[in-house]
Amino acid sequence: MAEFMIDTPMGEIKIPYDESSILDFIRKVNKTNSQDNTLEDNEMLEFLVADDLEDLEEDWLFWEDTKVPVMLHDFNHWMQSYFEIINAKSYTNQGEKVSNITYQKFEYPHGQEKFATKCVYFLKEKLTGASYIWKIMPLDGIHIETTLYANTNDTTTSIELLRTSFDEYVKTKGVLKNNTFNAKYQFIKKPKTTFDDVVLSDEQHQIIKKNIVNYIKNLSFYQERGLPTNRGALIVGPPGTGKTLTCEAIINTLEATIIYITADDIMEQGTIDALYELANGLSPSVVIVEDIDTLGGLDRRETGNHPLLGEFLNCLNGVEKNDGIITIATTNYPEHLDKALTRAGRFDVKIDFGLPDEKLRKHILEKYLATVKKNKIELREIIKKTDGFSGAFLKEIVTLATIEAFEESGYTSDTKLQQKHMDNSLEMLLKNRGDYLNTNQNTPSPFHG
Repeated sequence: MAEFMIDTPMGEIKIPYDESSILDFIRKVNKTNSQDNTLEDNEMLEFLVADDLEDLEEDWLFWEDTKVPVMLHDFNHWMQSYFEIINAKSYTNQGEKVSNITYQKFEYPHGQEKFATKCVYFLKEKLTGASYIWKIMPLDGIHIETTLYANTNDTTTSIELLRTSFDEYVKTKGVLKNNTFNAKYQFIKKPKTTFDDVVLSDEQHQIIKKNIVNYIKNLSFYQERGLPTNRGALIVGPPGTGKTLTCEAIINTLEATIIYITADDIMEQGTIDALYELANGLSPSVVIVEDIDTLGGLDRRETGNHPLLGEFLNCLNGVEKNDGIITIATTNYPEHLDKALTRAGRFDVKIDFGLPDEKLRKHILEKYLATVKKNKIELREIIKKTDGFSGAFLKEIVTLATIEAFEESGYTSDTKLQQKHMDNSLEMLLKNRGDYLNTNQNTPSPFHG
Protein backbone atom coordinates (compact mmCIF):
# COMPACT_ATOMS: atom_id res chain seq x y z
CA MET A 1 0.00 0.00 0.00
CA ALA A 2 1.29 3.47 -0.93
CA GLU A 3 1.83 6.27 1.59
CA PHE A 4 1.80 10.04 1.52
CA MET A 5 3.49 12.29 4.06
CA ILE A 6 2.15 15.32 5.94
CA ASP A 7 4.36 17.78 7.85
CA THR A 8 2.86 18.67 11.21
CA PRO A 9 4.18 20.59 14.25
CA MET A 10 4.74 17.16 15.79
CA GLY A 11 6.78 15.93 12.84
CA GLU A 12 6.08 13.95 9.69
CA ILE A 13 3.03 11.68 9.62
CA LYS A 14 2.77 8.86 7.08
CA ILE A 15 -0.75 8.00 5.95
CA PRO A 16 -1.30 4.76 4.00
CA TYR A 17 -3.73 4.84 1.09
CA ASP A 18 -4.70 2.97 -2.04
CA GLU A 19 -5.62 4.58 -5.34
CA SER A 20 -9.08 3.03 -5.46
CA SER A 21 -10.09 4.56 -2.10
CA ILE A 22 -8.84 8.03 -3.06
CA LEU A 23 -10.67 7.97 -6.39
CA ASP A 24 -13.86 6.76 -4.70
CA PHE A 25 -13.60 9.61 -2.16
CA ILE A 26 -13.11 12.25 -4.89
CA ARG A 27 -16.09 10.91 -6.81
CA LYS A 28 -18.34 11.13 -3.72
CA VAL A 29 -17.14 14.68 -2.92
CA ASN A 30 -17.89 15.81 -6.47
CA LYS A 31 -21.33 14.26 -6.23
CA THR A 32 -22.04 15.94 -2.88
CA ASN A 33 -20.93 19.39 -4.12
CA SER A 34 -23.35 19.27 -7.05
CA GLN A 35 -26.40 21.39 -6.17
CA ASP A 36 -28.79 20.33 -8.94
CA ASN A 37 -29.39 17.12 -10.82
CA THR A 38 -27.78 17.02 -14.22
CA LEU A 39 -29.32 15.68 -17.42
CA GLU A 40 -27.43 12.45 -16.80
CA ASP A 41 -28.77 12.22 -13.22
CA ASN A 42 -32.37 12.77 -14.33
CA GLU A 43 -32.20 10.21 -17.14
CA MET A 44 -30.69 7.65 -14.78
CA LEU A 45 -33.41 8.28 -12.16
CA GLU A 46 -36.13 7.99 -14.78
CA PHE A 47 -34.80 4.69 -16.12
CA LEU A 48 -34.33 3.17 -12.66
CA VAL A 49 -37.72 4.55 -11.48
CA ALA A 50 -36.13 6.34 -8.51
CA ASP A 51 -37.10 9.68 -6.96
CA ASP A 52 -33.70 10.78 -5.73
CA LEU A 53 -30.02 9.99 -6.20
CA GLU A 54 -29.96 8.83 -2.58
CA ASP A 55 -32.24 5.95 -3.65
CA LEU A 56 -29.54 4.55 -5.91
CA GLU A 57 -27.24 1.75 -4.84
CA GLU A 58 -23.90 1.82 -6.60
CA ASP A 59 -20.79 -0.32 -6.88
CA TRP A 60 -17.52 0.93 -8.27
CA LEU A 61 -14.81 -0.98 -10.15
CA PHE A 62 -11.35 0.08 -11.26
CA TRP A 63 -9.66 -1.62 -14.23
CA GLU A 64 -5.96 -0.81 -14.41
CA ASP A 65 -4.34 -0.13 -17.77
CA THR A 66 -3.00 -3.59 -18.65
CA LYS A 67 -6.30 -5.28 -17.77
CA VAL A 68 -8.52 -2.88 -19.73
CA PRO A 69 -8.58 -4.86 -23.03
CA VAL A 70 -9.49 -8.13 -21.26
CA MET A 71 -12.09 -6.58 -18.95
CA LEU A 72 -13.78 -4.57 -21.72
CA HIS A 73 -13.94 -7.64 -23.97
CA ASP A 74 -15.44 -9.83 -21.27
CA PHE A 75 -17.80 -7.11 -20.01
CA ASN A 76 -19.26 -6.54 -23.48
CA HIS A 77 -19.71 -10.23 -24.26
CA TRP A 78 -21.15 -10.90 -20.78
CA MET A 79 -23.50 -7.92 -21.13
CA GLN A 80 -24.77 -9.11 -24.52
CA SER A 81 -25.40 -12.60 -23.11
CA TYR A 82 -27.34 -11.58 -19.99
CA PHE A 83 -28.90 -8.20 -20.79
CA GLU A 84 -31.06 -6.34 -23.25
CA ILE A 85 -29.37 -3.00 -23.99
CA ILE A 86 -32.22 -0.49 -23.86
CA ASN A 87 -29.99 2.51 -24.55
CA ALA A 88 -26.33 3.46 -24.74
CA LYS A 89 -25.13 7.05 -24.68
CA SER A 90 -22.41 9.30 -23.36
CA TYR A 91 -22.49 12.58 -21.48
CA THR A 92 -20.08 15.43 -20.93
CA ASN A 93 -17.94 15.11 -17.80
CA GLN A 94 -20.38 17.30 -15.88
CA GLY A 95 -23.32 15.23 -17.13
CA GLU A 96 -25.12 18.29 -18.47
CA LYS A 97 -25.19 17.35 -22.16
CA VAL A 98 -25.18 14.25 -24.34
CA SER A 99 -21.84 13.68 -26.06
CA ASN A 100 -20.37 11.12 -28.43
CA ILE A 101 -19.61 7.61 -27.23
CA THR A 102 -15.84 7.06 -27.31
CA TYR A 103 -14.60 3.82 -28.88
CA GLN A 104 -11.21 2.17 -29.02
CA LYS A 105 -9.87 -0.82 -30.95
CA PHE A 106 -8.08 -3.60 -29.11
CA GLU A 107 -6.00 -6.51 -30.36
CA TYR A 108 -6.82 -10.07 -29.23
CA PRO A 109 -5.45 -13.48 -30.24
CA HIS A 110 -8.60 -14.02 -32.34
CA GLY A 111 -8.39 -10.59 -33.99
CA GLN A 112 -9.32 -6.96 -33.45
CA GLU A 113 -12.47 -5.76 -31.66
CA LYS A 114 -13.82 -2.28 -30.93
CA PHE A 115 -15.39 -1.38 -27.57
CA ALA A 116 -16.69 1.77 -25.92
CA THR A 117 -14.35 3.33 -23.36
CA LYS A 118 -16.78 6.13 -22.43
CA CYS A 119 -20.43 5.13 -22.33
CA VAL A 120 -23.48 4.74 -20.09
CA TYR A 121 -25.45 1.52 -20.69
CA PHE A 122 -29.13 1.31 -19.71
CA LEU A 123 -29.76 -2.40 -19.19
CA LYS A 124 -32.62 -4.85 -18.58
CA GLU A 125 -31.60 -8.25 -17.22
CA LYS A 126 -33.04 -10.90 -19.54
CA LEU A 127 -33.83 -13.39 -16.76
CA THR A 128 -35.48 -11.11 -14.18
CA GLY A 129 -36.36 -7.93 -16.09
CA ALA A 130 -34.44 -5.92 -13.46
CA SER A 131 -33.07 -2.52 -14.49
CA TYR A 132 -29.41 -1.54 -14.12
CA ILE A 133 -27.11 1.16 -15.38
CA TRP A 134 -23.43 0.46 -16.02
CA LYS A 135 -21.24 3.50 -16.58
CA ILE A 136 -17.78 3.27 -18.14
CA MET A 137 -15.37 6.20 -17.95
CA PRO A 138 -11.69 6.55 -18.95
CA LEU A 139 -9.33 7.63 -16.19
CA ASP A 140 -5.96 9.26 -16.92
CA GLY A 141 -6.34 8.05 -20.48
CA ILE A 142 -5.20 4.51 -19.67
CA HIS A 143 -7.38 3.15 -16.84
CA ILE A 144 -11.12 2.55 -16.76
CA GLU A 145 -13.51 3.47 -13.96
CA THR A 146 -16.84 1.64 -14.02
CA THR A 147 -19.89 2.23 -11.84
CA LEU A 148 -22.93 -0.05 -11.55
CA TYR A 149 -26.24 1.49 -10.43
CA ALA A 150 -29.54 0.01 -9.24
CA ASN A 151 -32.61 1.24 -7.37
CA THR A 152 -32.37 0.21 -3.70
CA ASN A 153 -36.17 -0.02 -3.56
CA ASP A 154 -36.34 -2.47 -6.48
CA THR A 155 -36.41 -5.97 -4.95
CA THR A 156 -35.63 -7.61 -8.31
CA THR A 157 -32.13 -6.12 -8.41
CA SER A 158 -28.95 -7.38 -6.75
CA ILE A 159 -25.67 -5.65 -7.51
CA GLU A 160 -23.80 -8.27 -5.50
CA LEU A 161 -25.16 -11.14 -7.62
CA LEU A 162 -24.42 -9.17 -10.77
CA ARG A 163 -20.81 -8.62 -9.71
CA THR A 164 -20.46 -12.32 -8.93
CA SER A 165 -21.90 -13.23 -12.33
CA PHE A 166 -19.42 -10.98 -14.14
CA ASP A 167 -16.44 -12.17 -12.08
CA GLU A 168 -17.34 -15.79 -12.82
CA TYR A 169 -17.66 -15.04 -16.52
CA VAL A 170 -14.14 -13.54 -16.60
CA LYS A 171 -12.68 -16.51 -14.72
CA THR A 172 -14.44 -19.27 -16.62
CA LYS A 173 -15.57 -18.10 -20.08
CA GLY A 174 -13.60 -14.95 -20.79
CA VAL A 175 -11.11 -14.17 -23.54
CA LEU A 176 -8.21 -15.43 -21.41
CA LYS A 177 -9.44 -19.04 -21.61
CA ASN A 178 -7.18 -21.27 -23.74
CA ASN A 179 -4.91 -18.31 -24.49
CA THR A 180 -1.38 -17.47 -23.37
CA PHE A 181 -0.84 -14.37 -21.24
CA ASN A 182 1.30 -12.95 -18.44
CA ALA A 183 0.47 -11.87 -14.91
CA LYS A 184 -0.57 -8.44 -16.16
CA TYR A 185 -3.24 -9.98 -18.45
CA GLN A 186 -1.20 -9.10 -21.54
CA PHE A 187 -1.48 -11.66 -24.33
CA ILE A 188 1.65 -13.47 -25.45
CA LYS A 189 1.86 -14.76 -28.99
CA LYS A 190 2.14 -18.54 -29.02
CA PRO A 191 5.65 -19.58 -30.01
CA LYS A 192 6.16 -21.71 -33.12
CA THR A 193 8.67 -23.92 -31.32
CA THR A 194 7.85 -27.63 -31.41
CA PHE A 195 9.53 -30.62 -29.80
CA ASP A 196 11.32 -31.15 -33.12
CA ASP A 197 13.22 -27.92 -32.39
CA VAL A 198 14.36 -29.07 -28.95
CA VAL A 199 17.12 -31.59 -28.33
CA LEU A 200 15.86 -33.87 -25.56
CA SER A 201 17.03 -37.22 -24.34
CA ASP A 202 14.53 -40.07 -24.51
CA GLU A 203 14.20 -39.90 -20.72
CA GLN A 204 13.48 -36.15 -20.68
CA HIS A 205 10.93 -36.51 -23.46
CA GLN A 206 9.12 -39.34 -21.67
CA ILE A 207 8.99 -37.42 -18.36
CA ILE A 208 7.52 -34.36 -20.08
CA LYS A 209 5.06 -36.42 -22.09
CA LYS A 210 3.84 -38.41 -19.08
CA ASN A 211 3.76 -35.67 -16.44
CA ILE A 212 2.70 -32.66 -18.49
CA VAL A 213 1.43 -33.20 -22.03
CA ASN A 214 -0.57 -36.42 -21.58
CA TYR A 215 -1.49 -35.54 -18.01
CA ILE A 216 -3.27 -32.32 -18.94
CA LYS A 217 -4.88 -33.92 -21.99
CA ASN A 218 -6.43 -36.57 -19.72
CA LEU A 219 -7.45 -34.46 -16.71
CA SER A 220 -11.08 -35.58 -16.97
CA PHE A 221 -9.92 -39.21 -16.77
CA TYR A 222 -8.14 -38.49 -13.47
CA GLN A 223 -11.02 -36.38 -12.17
CA GLU A 224 -13.61 -39.10 -12.79
CA ARG A 225 -11.54 -41.50 -10.68
CA GLY A 226 -11.04 -39.09 -7.81
CA LEU A 227 -7.32 -38.72 -8.54
CA PRO A 228 -5.32 -35.46 -8.21
CA THR A 229 -5.70 -33.08 -11.14
CA ASN A 230 -2.83 -30.79 -10.23
CA ARG A 231 0.86 -31.39 -10.79
CA GLY A 232 4.21 -29.61 -10.50
CA ALA A 233 7.35 -29.98 -12.62
CA LEU A 234 10.69 -28.30 -11.89
CA ILE A 235 13.04 -27.93 -14.87
CA VAL A 236 16.61 -27.53 -13.67
CA GLY A 237 19.83 -26.75 -15.51
CA PRO A 238 22.42 -24.13 -16.51
CA PRO A 239 21.41 -21.35 -18.90
CA GLY A 240 21.33 -22.33 -22.57
CA THR A 241 20.47 -25.98 -22.04
CA GLY A 242 16.98 -25.81 -23.54
CA LYS A 243 14.68 -25.06 -20.60
CA THR A 244 12.96 -22.08 -22.21
CA LEU A 245 12.71 -23.80 -25.61
CA THR A 246 11.12 -26.80 -23.90
CA CYS A 247 8.53 -24.55 -22.23
CA GLU A 248 7.77 -22.96 -25.61
CA ALA A 249 7.30 -26.41 -27.17
CA ILE A 250 4.95 -27.38 -24.32
CA ILE A 251 2.92 -24.16 -24.81
CA ASN A 252 2.63 -24.85 -28.54
CA THR A 253 1.54 -28.46 -27.96
CA LEU A 254 -1.25 -27.97 -25.44
CA GLU A 255 -4.82 -26.73 -25.82
CA ALA A 256 -4.97 -25.07 -22.43
CA THR A 257 -4.84 -21.73 -20.65
CA ILE A 258 -1.19 -20.71 -20.22
CA ILE A 259 -0.13 -18.14 -17.60
CA TYR A 260 3.50 -17.10 -18.01
CA ILE A 261 5.08 -15.55 -14.90
CA THR A 262 8.43 -13.79 -14.49
CA ALA A 263 9.93 -11.96 -11.53
CA ASP A 264 8.93 -8.60 -13.09
CA ASP A 265 5.25 -9.60 -12.92
CA ILE A 266 5.07 -10.31 -9.19
CA MET A 267 5.29 -6.91 -7.56
CA GLU A 268 2.95 -7.30 -4.59
CA GLN A 269 1.42 -9.80 -2.22
CA GLY A 270 -1.80 -11.41 -3.45
CA THR A 271 -0.80 -11.58 -7.12
CA ILE A 272 0.14 -15.27 -6.99
CA ASP A 273 -3.11 -16.20 -5.19
CA ALA A 274 -5.14 -14.25 -7.75
CA LEU A 275 -3.36 -15.91 -10.69
CA TYR A 276 -3.96 -19.41 -9.32
CA GLU A 277 -7.61 -18.60 -8.69
CA LEU A 278 -7.84 -17.43 -12.29
CA ALA A 279 -5.97 -20.52 -13.55
CA ASN A 280 -8.39 -22.75 -11.66
CA GLY A 281 -11.43 -21.09 -13.24
CA LEU A 282 -9.87 -21.24 -16.72
CA SER A 283 -8.59 -24.82 -16.33
CA PRO A 284 -7.12 -26.88 -17.77
CA SER A 285 -4.27 -24.45 -17.14
CA VAL A 286 -0.49 -24.40 -17.11
CA VAL A 287 1.28 -21.88 -14.90
CA ILE A 288 4.87 -21.40 -16.10
CA VAL A 289 7.23 -19.63 -13.70
CA GLU A 290 10.37 -18.60 -15.60
CA ASP A 291 13.54 -18.51 -13.47
CA ILE A 292 11.73 -19.12 -10.22
CA ASP A 293 14.98 -18.48 -8.31
CA THR A 294 14.73 -14.78 -9.26
CA LEU A 295 11.29 -14.41 -7.70
CA GLY A 296 11.79 -12.24 -4.62
CA GLY A 297 11.37 -14.00 -1.29
CA LEU A 298 11.63 -17.59 -2.49
CA ASP A 299 14.99 -18.07 -0.76
CA ARG A 300 14.30 -17.99 2.98
CA ARG A 301 18.02 -18.06 3.78
CA GLU A 302 18.29 -14.48 2.54
CA THR A 303 14.90 -12.97 3.37
CA GLY A 304 13.46 -14.98 6.27
CA ASN A 305 9.79 -15.89 6.10
CA HIS A 306 8.50 -13.96 3.11
CA PRO A 307 4.80 -13.58 2.21
CA LEU A 308 5.47 -14.52 -1.44
CA LEU A 309 6.97 -17.84 -0.35
CA GLY A 310 3.97 -18.68 1.82
CA GLU A 311 1.61 -17.67 -0.94
CA PHE A 312 3.37 -19.84 -3.50
CA LEU A 313 3.54 -22.82 -1.13
CA ASN A 314 -0.20 -22.55 -0.43
CA CYS A 315 -0.96 -22.59 -4.16
CA LEU A 316 1.27 -25.62 -4.80
CA ASN A 317 -0.08 -27.47 -1.75
CA GLY A 318 -3.64 -27.00 -2.82
CA VAL A 319 -4.50 -24.85 0.21
CA GLU A 320 -5.63 -22.47 -2.51
CA LYS A 321 -7.83 -24.37 -4.97
CA ASN A 322 -5.57 -25.61 -7.77
CA ASP A 323 -7.52 -28.38 -9.49
CA GLY A 324 -6.75 -28.64 -13.19
CA ILE A 325 -3.47 -26.73 -12.91
CA ILE A 326 0.02 -27.89 -13.84
CA THR A 327 2.83 -25.69 -12.54
CA ILE A 328 6.10 -25.68 -14.47
CA ALA A 329 9.02 -23.77 -12.99
CA THR A 330 12.47 -23.33 -14.47
CA THR A 331 15.63 -22.50 -12.55
CA ASN A 332 19.31 -22.08 -13.29
CA TYR A 333 20.20 -22.30 -9.63
CA PRO A 334 18.10 -24.85 -7.70
CA GLU A 335 20.40 -24.41 -4.70
CA HIS A 336 18.94 -20.89 -4.30
CA LEU A 337 15.41 -22.18 -3.80
CA ASP A 338 13.88 -22.63 -0.38
CA LYS A 339 13.82 -26.30 0.58
CA ALA A 340 10.09 -26.08 1.28
CA LEU A 341 9.52 -25.39 -2.43
CA THR A 342 11.44 -28.39 -3.71
CA ARG A 343 9.92 -30.92 -1.31
CA ALA A 344 7.84 -33.74 -2.83
CA GLY A 345 4.18 -32.87 -3.18
CA ARG A 346 4.88 -29.37 -4.48
CA PHE A 347 6.98 -30.19 -7.48
CA ASP A 348 6.21 -33.84 -8.18
CA VAL A 349 8.93 -34.31 -10.77
CA LYS A 350 12.31 -32.73 -11.44
CA ILE A 351 13.67 -32.69 -14.99
CA ASP A 352 17.43 -32.18 -15.22
CA PHE A 353 18.81 -30.29 -18.20
CA GLY A 354 22.53 -30.78 -17.79
CA LEU A 355 25.26 -29.77 -20.22
CA PRO A 356 25.33 -32.15 -23.21
CA ASP A 357 27.71 -35.12 -23.26
CA GLU A 358 29.78 -36.06 -26.32
CA LYS A 359 26.99 -38.04 -27.97
CA LEU A 360 24.46 -35.28 -27.45
CA ARG A 361 26.87 -32.57 -28.65
CA LYS A 362 27.27 -34.50 -31.90
CA HIS A 363 23.50 -34.79 -32.24
CA ILE A 364 22.99 -31.05 -31.59
CA LEU A 365 25.60 -29.98 -34.15
CA GLU A 366 24.22 -32.37 -36.77
CA LYS A 367 20.70 -31.08 -36.12
CA TYR A 368 21.65 -27.44 -36.75
CA LEU A 369 23.86 -28.31 -39.71
CA ALA A 370 21.05 -30.30 -41.36
CA THR A 371 19.35 -27.12 -42.62
CA VAL A 372 22.55 -25.62 -44.12
CA LYS A 373 24.15 -26.22 -47.52
CA LYS A 374 27.62 -27.56 -46.80
CA ASN A 375 30.62 -29.56 -47.87
CA LYS A 376 31.71 -32.50 -45.73
CA ILE A 377 32.22 -31.28 -42.14
CA GLU A 378 34.37 -33.25 -39.68
CA LEU A 379 32.94 -32.75 -36.19
CA ARG A 380 35.31 -34.90 -34.07
CA GLU A 381 37.65 -32.07 -33.00
CA ILE A 382 34.79 -29.61 -32.46
CA ILE A 383 32.98 -32.10 -30.22
CA LYS A 384 36.17 -32.69 -28.26
CA LYS A 385 36.85 -28.96 -27.74
CA THR A 386 33.29 -28.14 -26.61
CA ASP A 387 33.17 -30.39 -23.55
CA GLY A 388 31.21 -28.50 -20.86
CA PHE A 389 29.37 -26.17 -23.23
CA SER A 390 25.66 -25.69 -23.65
CA GLY A 391 23.43 -26.40 -26.61
CA ALA A 392 23.07 -22.63 -27.13
CA PHE A 393 26.86 -22.38 -27.56
CA LEU A 394 26.85 -25.20 -30.12
CA LYS A 395 24.05 -23.54 -32.05
CA GLU A 396 26.05 -20.29 -32.13
CA ILE A 397 29.02 -22.11 -33.66
CA VAL A 398 26.88 -23.09 -36.65
CA THR A 399 25.20 -19.66 -36.87
CA LEU A 400 28.50 -17.76 -36.81
CA ALA A 401 30.06 -20.15 -39.35
CA THR A 402 27.08 -19.66 -41.68
CA ILE A 403 27.40 -15.88 -41.47
CA GLU A 404 31.12 -16.11 -42.29
CA ALA A 405 30.41 -18.35 -45.30
CA PHE A 406 27.82 -15.93 -46.70
CA GLU A 407 30.12 -12.95 -46.12
CA GLU A 408 32.92 -14.70 -47.94
CA SER A 409 30.76 -15.64 -50.95
CA GLY A 410 29.00 -12.29 -51.26
CA TYR A 411 25.70 -13.83 -50.19
CA THR A 412 25.17 -16.05 -53.22
CA SER A 413 22.41 -18.67 -53.15
CA ASP A 414 24.80 -21.56 -53.81
CA THR A 415 27.02 -20.74 -50.79
CA LYS A 416 28.23 -23.84 -48.97
CA LEU A 417 29.52 -24.06 -45.43
CA GLN A 418 33.06 -25.41 -45.25
CA GLN A 419 35.21 -26.94 -42.52
CA LYS A 420 37.26 -23.75 -42.17
CA HIS A 421 34.14 -21.74 -41.37
CA MET A 422 33.22 -24.11 -38.52
CA ASP A 423 36.80 -24.13 -37.20
CA ASN A 424 37.09 -20.33 -37.33
CA SER A 425 33.72 -19.91 -35.64
CA LEU A 426 34.71 -22.27 -32.82
CA GLU A 427 38.04 -20.55 -32.24
CA MET A 428 36.42 -17.11 -32.14
CA LEU A 429 33.82 -18.20 -29.60
CA LEU A 430 36.42 -19.98 -27.46
CA LYS A 431 38.56 -16.83 -27.47
CA ASN A 432 35.57 -14.66 -26.51
CA ARG A 433 34.77 -17.01 -23.68
CA GLY A 434 38.37 -16.98 -22.49
CA ASP A 435 38.48 -13.19 -22.55
CA TYR A 436 35.24 -13.05 -20.58
CA LEU A 437 36.48 -15.45 -17.92
CA ASN A 438 39.75 -13.55 -17.55
CA THR A 439 37.90 -10.33 -16.76
CA ASN A 440 35.06 -11.91 -14.74
CA GLN A 441 36.71 -14.47 -12.54
CA ASN A 442 33.85 -14.62 -10.03
CA THR A 443 30.99 -14.46 -12.51
CA PRO A 444 29.40 -17.53 -14.13
CA SER A 445 29.97 -17.51 -17.89
CA PRO A 446 26.99 -16.57 -20.04
CA PHE A 447 28.25 -19.12 -22.57
CA HIS A 448 26.77 -21.81 -20.36
CA GLY A 449 23.60 -20.26 -21.46
